[in-house]
Amino acid sequence: MPGAGRKTRRVTSTSEHPRAASRMKAAALIVLAGAGTGIVSVGLLSRLGMFLLARLNPDADGVTSDDGFEMGRFTLSGSLNLVVLGALLGAVSGVLYLALERLRFGPEWFRTLSLGVGAGTVAATQVVHADGVDFHLLEPLWLAVAVFVAIPVLHVAALDRAAVRVRVRRSVPVPAASGTLAWLLRLALAVLFAVAVASLVGDLRTVSGGEG
Repeated sequence: MPGAGRKTRRVTSTSEHPRAASRMKAAALIVLAGAGTGIVSVGLLSRLGMFLLARLNPDADGVTSDDGFEMGRFTLSGSLNLVVLGALLGAVSGVLYLALERLRFGPEWFRTLSLGVGAGTVAATQVVHADGVDFHLLEPLWLAVAVFVAIPVLHVAALDRAAVRVRVRRSVPVPAASGTLAWLLRLALAVLFAVAVASLVGDLRTVSGGEG
């Protein structure tokens, strides 16, 4: 019957609206989760990390870091700047997570570990570099590097767990992408991770005098 076909299409279209709305709300919550974890990781953990390293290196206390913050000093303006920076970077990481989450695969623990270590290491290359003052002043070098690699790794891992919880609660799972293109993208990300590791190792060798 002609009317039955129109009715079926109308019911199907109507049922799609709540799903689309739920997906959009989940995406917005994931971006907000990114901003929240960014505030904690950049606004709190990085501040505490710099404070610890400054206590271990009295000569670095009060020195302006490569990011424009005074090492070992807690000021209201500096703390607010870090909170805003953390929220912005965290929101960006939430958007990137939405773009990459379908490339996660394997058991849940592997998805969180691979994404956290992979994305966190790539992000750490923007912090750990040989041409600034931070890693020439701060000792022990291994601790300074560990702190600033661990912060983005923990941030991405925390964001992943928050995103999974959001999707479970809203019943909007995202299946892992399959097919040749998905695996090519995963291969490209693996190459990017290898390049990031090589960059970190090169910077560490330079800072520690291995190339001098």
